[in-house]
Amino acid sequence: MRTLVKQILPTVFRNRLRGFLPAIFFRRVSYSQCGEDLIINFVLNLICGRGPKRYLDVGANHPFHLSNTALLYRAGGHGVLVEPDPYFAKLLMRRRPRDTVLQVGVHFSGQTEADFFILDTPTLNTFARVEMERYVGMGHKLLKSISVELVNINSLLDSAGELDFLNLDIEGLDKTIIDMIDWQMHRPACVCVETVSYETNKEPNKSYDIIKFMQSVGYFHFADTYINSIFVDRSRWRASWNK
Repeated sequence: MRTLVKQILPTVFRNRLRGFLPAIFFRRVSYSQCGEDLIINFVLNLICGRGPKRYLDVGANHPFHLSNTALLYRAGGHGVLVEPDPYFAKLLMRRRPRDTVLQVGVHFSGQTEADFFILDTPTLNTFARVEMERYVGMGHKLLKSISVELVNINSLLDSAGELDFLNLDIEGLDKTIIDMIDWQMHRPACVCVETVSYETNKEPNKSYDIIKFMQSVGYFHFADTYINSIFVDRSRWRASWNK
């Protein structure tokens, strides 16, 4: 039906009808929690052009549900998905075959492997014992822990190649990983980081330390959904306006 409308009606009439026809004809699909992927896609199209995008998604979890890279994948993009949970790693391999899926964690402790805690809510899975204990204290259940290989974040970035987008969602360890990145060597056009703590009985704690740090390495704070903050490389943003 949507294609039929485009074929029959000139652009000017389609635009006038937007306020009258059901929203389904003109909707924009988002896979993210709060529409982050629509903002990310907008930014990347401005800076990098409208071709397929390349990304690294650390803490990918589900192929499409609450994913900040699924929209880029649907648009023809591809990249590297890092997911330590065996169930979701296999699901990612099956549902997103153009992507490279690594069933590993990101180096945070100087060790080559660490315990990964799998909870009853998969988006809360974490390597951080303190976070796991905090979630259990809120009423969540620890289902099991598994030993997972850890890889240095800069090694992952090296292997991923030149990136348009970097997504980080590592429960309780986002700031630790960001501090480890060589930002002079690795400059994705856009970076999305979870910057709020999960809470059930009180107001979530916003991590302004992450925002300040990203600004200190040459990224500006483009948008925020409170749960996630979206940063843009200042130099690449400026260069895009001079093309």
